[in-house]
Amino acid sequence: MTPSTHPVGRTARIVEVFFLLVIWAAAGGAAAEPKEVAGWPHPGGDPGGARFSPLEDIHRANVGRLEVAWTYRHGDAHVPDSPARVAGTAFEATPLMIDGKLIISTPYNRVIALDAETGAEIWIFDPGVDRGLRYTNGYLNRGVESWRDPNATGFCASRLFVTTIDSRLIALDLESGRACPGFGENGTVDLHVGIEPLIRPEHHKMTSPAVAVGDTVVVGSSLADNRRVQPSGDIRGFDARSGRLRWRFHVIPREGEFGVETWEEESWRRGAGANAWAPLSADPERQLVFVPTSTASPDFYGGARLGDNLFADSLLALRADTGERVWHFQTVHHDLWDYDNASQPLLVTLEREGRKTDVAAQLTKTGFVYIFDRETGEPFFPIEERPVPKSDVPGERASPTQPFPTRPPALSPVHALTRNDLWARTPEHVEACAQKLAGLRNEGIFTPPSEKGSILHPAVSGGANWPGGAVDPRNGILYVPVTNLAMITTVPPLPDALRRSIFTRWLPGHRRAAKAAAETVAPRGGGPFRVNGQSCLKPPWGLLVAVDLARGEILWRTSTSKTPDGIDGAAGFGPVLVTAGGLVFHSGTSVPELRAHDAETGEIVATIDLPASLNAGPISYRVRPGGKQFLVVTPGGHHIYARYQGGLMGDYVIAYTLPD
Repeated sequence: MTPSTHPVGRTARIVEVFFLLVIWAAAGGAAAEPKEVAGWPHPGGDPGGARFSPLEDIHRANVGRLEVAWTYRHGDAHVPDSPARVAGTAFEATPLMIDGKLIISTPYNRVIALDAETGAEIWIFDPGVDRGLRYTNGYLNRGVESWRDPNATGFCASRLFVTTIDSRLIALDLESGRACPGFGENGTVDLHVGIEPLIRPEHHKMTSPAVAVGDTVVVGSSLADNRRVQPSGDIRGFDARSGRLRWRFHVIPREGEFGVETWEEESWRRGAGANAWAPLSADPERQLVFVPTSTASPDFYGGARLGDNLFADSLLALRADTGERVWHFQTVHHDLWDYDNASQPLLVTLEREGRKTDVAAQLTKTGFVYIFDRETGEPFFPIEERPVPKSDVPGERASPTQPFPTRPPALSPVHALTRNDLWARTPEHVEACAQKLAGLRNEGIFTPPSEKGSILHPAVSGGANWPGGAVDPRNGILYVPVTNLAMITTVPPLPDALRRSIFTRWLPGHRRAAKAAAETVAPRGGGPFRVNGQSCLKPPWGLLVAVDLARGEILWRTSTSKTPDGIDGAAGFGPVLVTAGGLVFHSGTSVPELRAHDAETGEIVATIDLPASLNAGPISYRVRPGGKQFLVVTPGGHHIYARYQGGLMGDYVIAYTLPD
């Protein structure tokens, strides 16, 4: 007989079970109930972009024991042999986890559903984007959106909305991956329709996901900046069931609309840019969508668009069903620095002096964090209009003031550079950098571009950029990656009339001269502050910062990973993940590694080597009650890292979990 059937064996087993029950009861009994399911239904985790996981199986003490559960490779990674012909890829899409399916979108907008526990392939949808075009910044996207129809069951009741690099909005059935035939034309809405003027189709593209609010799906767009003729960057809302256009919000106001007077000399007629290329956020309960907008074009010269230029560089709160503007705040007036609002607004509830406030927090390239009452737009902390330097470029008129939040402090330095800020890698290097600095305008943040050259600090990369931040909703602590880089902005000396005509839509006269001048202005608009290929600004160039949003205080700063040649604090772009296990996961540089930071101190408690750089957001989920907590990353590399920094390309989806 086996022990399980022998009477003595049964008695021993009964005793063993008895003692196990005693131990279970002593440990709290009910506390050992099956652990909750936790998905990841939106690119930011929730509609407000918190990038927070409530799971805590993986924590400070055991994160170093994570093991690979499974790996999947999608095959879409490319570095072009000739950058003049086609663009390379960058894997920046944060996955979703819905109903046991892990949803990934590749740089070529292929959407793939995997079993979230095993990595087994369920279905693939290929929209067939043209892989031979030259897209600005390469082939990339930052994820897809999910939506459930509360009034339907069966096919396409649960949908994925895919925004493609070639400007299509596609609705897919979550279960099968097939297009929803009742949406648009055979499941597709052409987002080029109604966009004027559109000279080349690749000048208008989609890199960030749509956002679904109620039964409306809202999209922004990404434009090829600094073209003489640019398409409009209007925000649009579509019926989530039919794909019918419901509304359009003019980011550059038209005649008779609010804000048109901020485009002097009727420059709104030829204005461009101000599009919303960053991810959007939603407040489903209030039926609001929060839209961050970018600078007007051209980036570094505004003589042909005098005035504050609403609604460029703004945070907009719009009614999701109508597109009506509820409130707005402009973070930069008459932008001359390419200071787009590049990150997803963070929606969180903060408690101060016993009072809870639902807020929207906008991170910016300037390193400032603007926090507003989500419903009214009232600043959570005072915001002051402070004097800033004047422009000395003929025909230009910089805004005399800019808005400075009184709290929290800037996440990255904003002061005028001194010799103490220069990288003393050698005595000769620091001296050459000091001499270069002495010949430039250098008056701190918002120093306007000039004909002799001006220091742009923070640079166009930020401060904060498109990765945005993550916030723990339990305590209102924000974790955000920032860069600390400086650039030089130069506006070449040209006759004022010629300079003003370069970027207008009709280019009056001298076309060849204007074309040549435009090609001169745009590349010199921003160049690195360096000597002999080496930065003049001392490291660290990349930081991770923790901020108490309710108190407006910075809690800690820590540098990111080392550069490939061993310098502390590499710059890069990659979203963060914060978990209830007290961890902040972050990557983003060309170095192929994922770091786990202690959320309280910033200390690195574990490092995971990756097969390529990670520029997409990590996510964490549990598929079924009592199941394992998974940590999933998608290291795919970036064509810029691969071409210029020796970085690796990849096509990986990797799931980690704790050993049994």
